[in-house]
Amino acid sequence: HKEYKKDIYYRPKKKALENADKIICISKNTANDLIKFYDVEKSKIKVIYLASDLKLNPEDSNLKIINNNYLLYVGKRQGYKNFNKLVKAFSISKKLKENFQIICFGGGSFENSEKELLSDNGLNYKNVKQIDGNDRILKNLYTNAAALIYPSIYEGFGLPILEAMQFKCPVFCSNTSSMKEIGGDGAVYFNPNEIDEIRFKLELHLFDNIFLKNLKKNGLLHSNNFSWKRCSEQTMKVYQELQ
Repeated sequence: HKEYKKDIYYRPKKKALENADKIICISKNTANDLIKFYDVEKSKIKVIYLASDLKLNPEDSNLKIINNNYLLYVGKRQGYKNFNKLVKAFSISKKLKENFQIICFGGGSFENSEKELLSDNGLNYKNVKQIDGNDRILKNLYTNAAALIYPSIYEGFGLPILEAMQFKCPVFCSNTSSMKEIGGDGAVYFNPNEIDEIRFKLELHLFDNIFLKNLKKNGLLHSNNFSWKRCSEQTMKVYQELQ
């Protein structure tokens, strides 16, 4: 039974939260969810942001892996990741299809249901392609992409947003959960449930070079607010306060 399965996961987590002296959350959005769904005391929570492990090396980006202009999608595609809405938004835009591919990095090969999704929307491997690889390939893709498109319904943090900004890759992402918190003024936001709004925002800004130049600049500046040094220092401080 769905409610029973939900409860057996909910109860142990709630007990652990009640027993904890301090709780570290990776975003204010996650902290608010704990307060809302688990009735956690706000005073127990400390928000400490993550950072990115990816570092730019010139040799990682010199040779373009994808020769065509492309929009980059990173990670899993199922469920709340909302990949199907991106596909549909892309498919109804003649302008986007004529000028870009969608490159999906990671997340495994396309499942049969995804192939059917592409086919049903008049798309094929020439329009939407999936590739796997290591961090070096990912860095190359960030560096040379026209933009990162991140249509997820929900994220506790949203690491690809931060990674893209550090590589001067324009970010277009959802306006839900933690995305605005992590993206700041370094991203373009859309309602992930509105296909036509996704299409409109992409068409409006992807062909505006001056806008994209400023977006890259803002994204890079904003990404400087996140560092593992700051994360580790703040985490250590939490433990020291418990002694």
